[in-house]
Amino acid sequence: MVVVILQVAAVMIVQITVVDANLLPNSLLNMTVQSPYYGQGTEGTSALGHFYMHIDNKGGGYRFLKRPIWVNGCQCSSCENISSEFTSLWQFDLPTPPIGTGFDIWIAIYWDCYIGGIAVSCKSENVHYRGVTR
Repeated sequence: MVVVILQVAAVMIVQITVVDANLLPNSLLNMTVQSPYYGQGTEGTSALGHFYMHIDNKGGGYRFLKRPIWVNGCQCSSCENISSEFTSLWQFDLPTPPIGTGFDIWIAIYWDCYIGGIAVSCKSENVHYRGVTR
């Protein structure tokens, strides 16, 4: 008689998304992004890039980032035990619009970065978010 024991790991997969964003007084954007997390400690939100915002009603547009930057404690030499979510504040050079004004964010979210030697490999997805100032 052969007994086979299968161990099933709990896997939690979340959507790659901007969870929440709001335009605050003094021209600040408060934003939380989310990436998948499988419980291994290396797959959380590692970097952000190609980050642009447009405000409705002739509010204008603002580019925060062209190239990716490390976030959530990641750096070129290490990226471990990081959260799937990352919340940050971003200053922009436009007046904060009135409550109820729509805005769009386009951003690249990078996760599951493998740092091997001089090369860094990450998974990424370009995300669009539509919000309203609260």
